[in-house]
Amino acid sequence: MANVLVIGAGAAGLMAAGAAVRQGHTVTVLEHKEKPAQKILVTGKGRCNVCNDCDVNTVIEHVQSGNPRFLYAALNAFPPADVKAFFEENGVPLKTERGNRVFPVSDKAADIAEALRRYAVDAGVHFVHAAVRAVRPEGDGFFVEANGMHRHDRVIIATGGASYPLTGSTGDGFRFAKELGLSV
Repeated sequence: MANVLVIGAGAAGLMAAGAAVRQGHTVTVLEHKEKPAQKILVTGKGRCNVCNDCDVNTVIEHVQSGNPRFLYAALNAFPPADVKAFFEENGVPLKTERGNRVFPVSDKAADIAEALRRYAVDAGVHFVHAAVRAVRPEGDGFFVEANGMHRHDRVIIATGGASYPLTGSTGDGFRFAKELGLSV
């Protein structure tokens, strides 16, 4: 069992935290915004397009990027059918609309955000409202500076990109990765 820190309480951070606890780890999530999952609330014009109702190859065929194959491993590990099952099992009925886009039946992104928050909370994730200043390796773990120094066995950086600073997406994760010598 490891002492895991997740930096960021967006969709990826909440999923990672809930999954890590279910695998037997002790998990703390640090989030610098007052509420988790802020960016989810503005996705899909407040409705949250959860995924597309199609197979992995069809998703990849429609990704408009120079290299959509980078998504292949992630999409095979958690394909759209599993995404839909996850949310429905966590109390969010879904519907498929034009273009195979999947939304909550309620048309409320807040239902998706709440399901992810509940998934983490019900697992026993501990939340701390704090901004991370630095992450540095130390022996076989990490020291994280956020309201003091804290040691963790593992760190998951789930801060998102720099797409929407008002929701918390400030690009800090890129800085942490660079300081750790990771390529992005």
